[in-house]
Amino acid sequence: MRFIWTLSAAFSAAKSFTARGATSTLYLVGIEGWGVEVGAYLQNINIINKAASGRSARSYIREGKWAAVQALLVPGDFIILSFGHNDGGSPSTSDRASLYGESDTATETITHADGVVEVGATAIISSQTPNNPYEFSSTIVDDPPRFVKYARDVAAAKGVPYVDHFAAVISLYGELGGPTTESYFPRDHTHTNSAGAIQVAQAFISGLKCPSAEGALALYINSVGQELGARC
Repeated sequence: MRFIWTLSAAFSAAKSFTARGATSTLYLVGIEGWGVEVGAYLQNINIINKAASGRSARSYIREGKWAAVQALLVPGDFIILSFGHNDGGSPSTSDRASLYGESDTATETITHADGVVEVGATAIISSQTPNNPYEFSSTIVDDPPRFVKYARDVAAAKGVPYVDHFAAVISLYGELGGPTTESYFPRDHTHTNSAGAIQVAQAFISGLKCPSAEGALALYINSVGQELGARC
């Protein structure tokens, strides 16, 4: 049976099954990342969450977390690579900030993608999810941060599947409206509660149905996930 590994740097991850950041893990009481919920829409595949809260592409590599995941990969595995929430800032004040903007972040993400392809696994690059887009506005603020472009560019450069998770979630939040969307962010503008995690997980499944995802994981989407429309 194949495995799907999720690596990100801004999710609240479940201890034993994701590899991203706080936006895909179990982070604090009442806070949950979408990596915890995505299994509800998949079948015949094991999910391993190796997310690490607060990590960037740079720090995930530096701390040896990527090497540990790569050592466990086998042919046929899938791995979701998603970074951005923790990659900003200045390297003069943050040890996780991108050193040279796009070139540095791209290099680090390519390092991850190459390490996946080398063992015969499939890398799926997913853009970061949006923060609360209604935090300071009565209308949705849908401008993507620079790391969304970086993720798209790396996927194109490496010829691997790409999920524009940012766009898929923004599409969903636009339909739900401000009050409902804001109810998903009880602590800050980044981390969702379980209700929000469910919505963001559904948006990821919808993003998998777009052409840029190249049919990745299509065989593993269950009947519930099949009912979700594409968000491209």
